[in-house]
Amino acid sequence: MKKLRINTKQRGAEETIELDEFYKSLVFQEILDSEFTKYEKYVLLVVLRKTLHFNKWSDRLAMYWLSKATGIGVSKLRETIKQLELKGLLEIKHSKGGRTSSADKFNEYSLSEQLLFKVFNDWTDIKEDYGILDFRVVE
Repeated sequence: MKKLRINTKQRGAEETIELDEFYKSLVFQEILDSEFTKYEKYVLLVVLRKTLHFNKWSDRLAMYWLSKATGIGVSKLRETIKQLELKGLLEIKHSKGGRTSSADKFNEYSLSEQLLFKVFNDWTDIKEDYGILDFRVVE
């Protein structure tokens, strides 16, 4: 199975570090504990599930599918996604062609680097505090 990796500068050198299930659970906890609206949480949790859970940084999702997965109507979903994008929590590569209800039209969604690196810093702090310095540095 493909491992999720992040490039970072740790201990003064650039490294590629494999992220573990604990990192993913911290992202999950960050979403739940933050002051997001319930709709924002639903969207972020679905994007988390479709990306990090499957060891991917991003995934192509149709608006129709996202609406069904979150239980949010398309109009409110568009508004929520725009809010998350403006807050810098969700990154979207928009497909061309405008609005459509077609299940064939996808945008590529990912959690923002801002959110992911905040959690990454917490993850490394916790591991260092507990003496678990087993970062798997990939050559």
